[in-house]
Amino acid sequence: MPAVCAFCGRAGKLTGEHVFGDWVGRIGLGRDPVPHGAGRLNRVGRELGVRSPFGQKVRDVCGECNHGWMSRLESIAQRVLTPMILGQPGTIAVADQGPIAAWVQKTALTAMLVSSEEERQNGYGLPASEYRALHDLRDDQNPLAASQFWVGRYQGTRLAAARVTPLVVHVDGLSDPDQPQGYAMTIALGQLVLQGLRFTTPSLEVQMDTGLELPQIWPATEPAVWPDGLPLDDATFLGFAGGKDFRSSDQRIQLRAWRPATELAPSRLAGGMVELPTACGKHSTFYPAALVHEAMRGRFSAFTLSCACSTHYLIVTEPDGARCKAAATAELISELYQALPGYEDEIPSEDGAFKRKRLTPSSPVPTRDGAPPNAS
Repeated sequence: MPAVCAFCGRAGKLTGEHVFGDWVGRIGLGRDPVPHGAGRLNRVGRELGVRSPFGQKVRDVCGECNHGWMSRLESIAQRVLTPMILGQPGTIAVADQGPIAAWVQKTALTAMLVSSEEERQNGYGLPASEYRALHDLRDDQNPLAASQFWVGRYQGTRLAAARVTPLVVHVDGLSDPDQPQGYAMTIALGQLVLQGLRFTTPSLEVQMDTGLELPQIWPATEPAVWPDGLPLDDATFLGFAGGKDFRSSDQRIQLRAWRPATELAPSRLAGGMVELPTACGKHSTFYPAALVHEAMRGRFSAFTLSCACSTHYLIVTEPDGARCKAAATAELISELYQALPGYEDEIPSEDGAFKRKRLTPSSPVPTRDGAPPNAS
């Protein structure tokens, strides 16, 4: 079967398209090799090797798209965004806001193509219709309909990141729908962060603002001065990328992450233990049910677990269950656990003494990319 371009749908020879345009690597950001990864939000990410921060490519784009309308968007993004990426104040003119929003959408869609063909066949990623629709607007240089975009300042350690989170529209008094109705797209480069929101069910679109009070660049109404609003850091990046910063103009309506994509399957009670599905997607592990009862009374704990694939997890109990805060090597998880304020003790369990740390009130809990929430 001939290869098909993800954007225009034409069959033929495909080219290597950078997730971030190759110009990003030439403007003065660090180029030391870093680990690359991709994958589902509720799984440990798939490792893609170590290379330049901006070297990731996909081979799902034809030459006509790559060197045509996509290249034109990259040229505008380079001209407009380079000073802000490097931390220099700037302004996005009204005439440039449509192309910049389209560039964010194009970059997010391209980043989703880093996933494997098998993952996409199993439902991971965005609908093919999103790619075709953006291609149809290539001459307009505007994002898809029912989209809103903002620009902000990032003060974290990532040189580059692209995240897409499926969302549902939650209306007070109604249960959440079974399928996503939109998605958030977040691009971080240097000191710049751009976030977009696309309602894939346009009739549900509602005007949103951000808790960080970021300037809106689409729909375009006035020049957007940068930096403005509150800065974003590493501690708040994942929640921001997950759509938690959106604020609706209608208090009865909220945007929420679509749980099947962002959370693991619910835990279940197994005797005196709780069976907890792990973020590798293959195994489960167990912890004493007594910790759930304590959490319901406002006493929270942290503990470490591991699964059969040798991934280790930092788990913290919260009022609505136990959540995975990090998934990494045994050494890193131990370091994160030891850094938490509190005191360590042991409680009895069906498998013997279970070590945990009783957290002090308002303990800041570190998180690590690739660690999805998991409610018990």
